[in-house]
Amino acid sequence: MIAYSRHQNNKQNRSVWFALFILAAVIILIFTVGINLLLNTSHFIARLGQKESEPVNRNDRLIADIDIDSLPVATNRSRIIIGGSVINFELVEFYLNGDLVKETPLLVSDSFSEEIGDLNGGENEVFVIGKTKDATDEKKSKVYTVIYKSDKPKLEILEPEDGSKTNSQEIKVAGTTDKETYIRINNLPVVVDAQGFFQTLVKLKEGENKIEVSAQDIAENLETKILTVTYEKE
Repeated sequence: MIAYSRHQNNKQNRSVWFALFILAAVIILIFTVGINLLLNTSHFIARLGQKESEPVNRNDRLIADIDIDSLPVATNRSRIIIGGSVINFELVEFYLNGDLVKETPLLVSDSFSEEIGDLNGGENEVFVIGKTKDATDEKKSKVYTVIYKSDKPKLEILEPEDGSKTNSQEIKVAGTTDKETYIRINNLPVVVDAQGFFQTLVKLKEGENKIEVSAQDIAENLETKILTVTYEKE
């Protein structure tokens, strides 16, 4: 009887230990696989909800650009031609000093070229804006400054006097002009200082000499004067 009782107790103990082993295995499984599975599932559901709540904007994926070809720093014309190219834009707006002056649809080509005006005297700001057909996306180009100047540059000859005579084979030619103006004497460049003063020596041939002095500004306005100087040997 006593042996039978011990046998039953041992059997019960083995059953308890086996149950504890199974419970421990289940707990370990839950904490290793189950939590990761739960977190991954929660993350998937959160992302799914976010995609459904956020509308898809096709312009977030749109690669678009607009560029202007080089413009002159200065011009002597009141109207200028603006050319350039676009990527993924169907309309180009042209702006002069902040005002919209022209619109050009791009039906086939990705390039544009338009004449705009009228420029104000002095500095002018020029830029373009590219837009999509439904106007949901746009981009502004770089802003360019263009100087409009139509008057000829000042050109004053200080020496020599026109129609003068000299017994020197070389004479000094000197004068004044505007700033940012280029001087050429007999087609040779001459340095102009910050105050607009210039001078150089010109070699004469015997008899009558023509000396051409030209002044050209950054807008390509040109002023020319021709002096006559007679060289007579002593």
